[in-house]
Amino acid sequence: MQLSFGDATGTPEMALAETTFVVVDLETTGMRAPDDHIIEIGAVRVRGGVEQGRFSALIDPGVNLPAAITRLTGIRDADLRGKPQLGTVLPEFLRFAEGAVWVAHNAPFDIGFLKASCAQLGLPWPAPTVVDTLTLARRLLDRTRTGSFRLGDLARFVGSDTKPTHRALDDAAATVDVLHHLIERLGGHDVETVGELSTFTPDVDPRIREKKALIADAPHSPGVYVFRGAGGDALYVGTAVNLRRRLLQYFTGADPRRRMREMVILAEAVDIVECAHGMEAEVREARILAALRPPYNRRRKEPNRAWYLNPPTKRAGVRVSRIPDAQGTIGPFRTRNAAQEAREALNLGQEDFADAAAELEWGGADRVAVLIDQVAATAEAGRYKRAAFLRDITADLIISLERRQRLAGLAGVAQLQAAFPDGAGGWNLAVVRHGRLAAAGRSPRGANAAHVASLLADAAETVVADDTPYRGASPDELAVVDSWLNRPDVRIGPTDGTWCSPAAGVGAWRQWALKAIDARER
Repeated sequence: MQLSFGDATGTPEMALAETTFVVVDLETTGMRAPDDHIIEIGAVRVRGGVEQGRFSALIDPGVNLPAAITRLTGIRDADLRGKPQLGTVLPEFLRFAEGAVWVAHNAPFDIGFLKASCAQLGLPWPAPTVVDTLTLARRLLDRTRTGSFRLGDLARFVGSDTKPTHRALDDAAATVDVLHHLIERLGGHDVETVGELSTFTPDVDPRIREKKALIADAPHSPGVYVFRGAGGDALYVGTAVNLRRRLLQYFTGADPRRRMREMVILAEAVDIVECAHGMEAEVREARILAALRPPYNRRRKEPNRAWYLNPPTKRAGVRVSRIPDAQGTIGPFRTRNAAQEAREALNLGQEDFADAAAELEWGGADRVAVLIDQVAATAEAGRYKRAAFLRDITADLIISLERRQRLAGLAGVAQLQAAFPDGAGGWNLAVVRHGRLAAAGRSPRGANAAHVASLLADAAETVVADDTPYRGASPDELAVVDSWLNRPDVRIGPTDGTWCSPAAGVGAWRQWALKAIDARER
């Protein structure tokens, strides 16, 4: 019988009693996805404690079974010969599980195999909410009473009518009973929704749990949130694609950071800024961080300032400074150490600093080539320690300068329009002017995205650029915008200006730098 469950969705905000769960178990040829193969899928669909349907299928993996798997499961090669292949069975299971919260005992194993199989077959991964009964059992039950947290021991402990047999459907049915027992146990822990279930931990400070009321009205939309203390001062700023889901993690113990627990205890309010999409949320976060500098954010100190190499003076050589010289600089660099290493690598004197600064603004490939040749020559001379040092500072220099040239190139574009899928058949839209987000919006499925983007551009924020390399934009915002625009699913629309990296720029050596950094970190 074909079952239809399209109206029974499992979302993080849904009450547990109204949630549809699909409890799944797999039998496989081994322990490693995607090298090993699924040979059986068993699943039970339940809602409100009532079974709605079952799914069971043997799968021909196209290989002989290891003897150990036959001994464990009782499944033989002859049992699988002539059975459907995974390409037939997996889409059927995905339809069976559609709209539900997925449950498994030791979920990373089963979900890992299912995800890897979807990738191999070119099937879209549904990205379901997942509940792991093994994790929940460890958090809720006393091991001295259960014996262990293995499915067989837990099934006996909860009085399941089904004995796990290392067959997929039997094990899934036993897991259903374990799940229901665990949900009953959660009644005394103020766990009411799927989101709270999937992030539950029992060791949450009561002072934190009681603060959950601060986010009672948090929406399921992208945006920025600001935790504020008793005096209204900002404590912490964050961003999320789903505000409610992310904020719940602060009050359920899902966020393990000690400083975050301390911050939540101090919080008296949570301000929320809804955004059209994730790109807008990250940009607004960068701006709010720069304005508020909250104490619990690691980026609170001077978020928009960097380090520069400034021209030498009569009294001093090339200077490392936070403040760029109006007469020309090399940078910005992320850290003081990176700037100091760049100074050593470039070996600039008073005479050639200006020429080097002008060259590195849009070029520098030839200058970097000289440094790379020095690395090779030093290694060939047997001075391996010195060669490694030169390699490292040259790589850091390339990454810093390439970033500057790439971001400066984006900042130089007067306007561009960008679109990327919203996951629901529509488009997220952005208007970028001189590297800054000037407008953000969405075009729903069926609408003319080009027309909507044009309207956004007509009403977009006016951006006044200056003559600095970044045209007055902050490095943080530029980096956020650049990261989003370089995603593979982004479509670039009408552009006023040329968005490009210089042909003679240091980006030509980026791959060399990445390999060098990889060698350093090994």
